[in-house]
Amino acid sequence: MKTTTIKIIFFVWIALVFASCGKKEETVPETRKILVYCDEAIYNLMLPCVLHYDSTGSVVKVEFRKTSAWDAMAKLLARETDAIIIARDYTRYEDSLMKAFNVYPHQRLTLARDALVFYVSKASPLDTLTDEQIRNYLTDKNYSLKRIYKQLPSEPIIAVNSPLSSELVNLNKLVLKGNKIQRPLKIFQTHDSVKMYVKSNPNAIGIGYLSHLYAEPDLRALPVSFYDSTGKYIFPHNINQPNILRRLYPYIVEHYIYILDKLNDNSMTFARYLYNPGYPQKYFFDKGIVPANAEFRLVEEE
Repeated sequence: MKTTTIKIIFFVWIALVFASCGKKEETVPETRKILVYCDEAIYNLMLPCVLHYDSTGSVVKVEFRKTSAWDAMAKLLARETDAIIIARDYTRYEDSLMKAFNVYPHQRLTLARDALVFYVSKASPLDTLTDEQIRNYLTDKNYSLKRIYKQLPSEPIIAVNSPLSSELVNLNKLVLKGNKIQRPLKIFQTHDSVKMYVKSNPNAIGIGYLSHLYAEPDLRALPVSFYDSTGKYIFPHNINQPNILRRLYPYIVEHYIYILDKLNDNSMTFARYLYNPGYPQKYFFDKGIVPANAEFRLVEEE
């Protein structure tokens, strides 16, 4: 075996020497590279998928940058990136801007389904909330949760990510339904900072994604009761993959990849890698959220 290895190396070395002495220069393969901006709220979730993609030996290299959801979308609309990965839809402002400049909706793929959650520390006395209570508490500064939940020491502090985050956009769309926030919020610049604050404050309620709470034993998401689109009352359920699939939680969020140019093979190759069955889809499942491109068989326990 050693002899074979030495011979191969020797012949390769001889070939290189002769090639370097020749008059013709070899053509250097063209570097294929794409730029992708990612929503800060899901950057940590998506980064291992990008690193795995690079490790497969793909000829397309991905420059993966973290930024706010608003900035990512701004770069897409300004044609300053090949793709973006964010946890929200277009806002009404972005929709209006696109219509004004005759910009068509971008090609996009849903990569996974997550949940916008209201979470507390392990020491919090809160167990559940209702959809109506959350909305009223945020939009009416005189509304009291302490009157309803006597075990609370005082009115809870709501901790949130940056106003430029996808969490705030999803809060407005899914929870507030167009109503304005009237209650003061404790605002941070990253979702990790929100988690750190909630861990050390039993009277705080953090707003984030279910995927943020993976492997976080000191934090727990509050089940939320609500009325579904048919008017049926849905009692509070634990927030997990089966109940997201069953739509037994009201605030379901999709993680998208938006592509600037669907005719760009490099961008589409990367997007399909994230979307098609394979490492990323299994990885999302292992992280406790719902992969978009997978088959599930739910078995009811007796």
